[in-house]
Amino acid sequence: MFESGKTYKNRYGDEYSWHKISEGVYQFTMAGDSLRWCRYGGRVGQDTLDLTDLGMFDPSGGPYVSINTEIDGQPISRIYIEDSSKNVYVEVLDANSSS
Repeated sequence: MFESGKTYKNRYGDEYSWHKISEGVYQFTMAGDSLRWCRYGGRVGQDTLDLTDLGMFDPSGGPYVSINTEIDGQPISRIYIEDSSKNVYVEVLDANSSS
């Protein structure tokens, strides 16, 4: 669905992209104020919202991103926010792994 290094626009015209940080880890970046109005959701079965283990995030204007959304052909297995930077990161499963 998404490709790292490619720039996309949401419905408000805010540009966003995915940057590969390390093997299997990507950072989501977005221009404009859409992340200021972002919705976050926990994983199925969580009683409280855990920003280190999200099930989805949805900036105002999109994109809606959840577990199993694909980046570079690999499904997202973890979504989290780093406290110090407030950046959104995702981890993906290696399409070639057996797990």
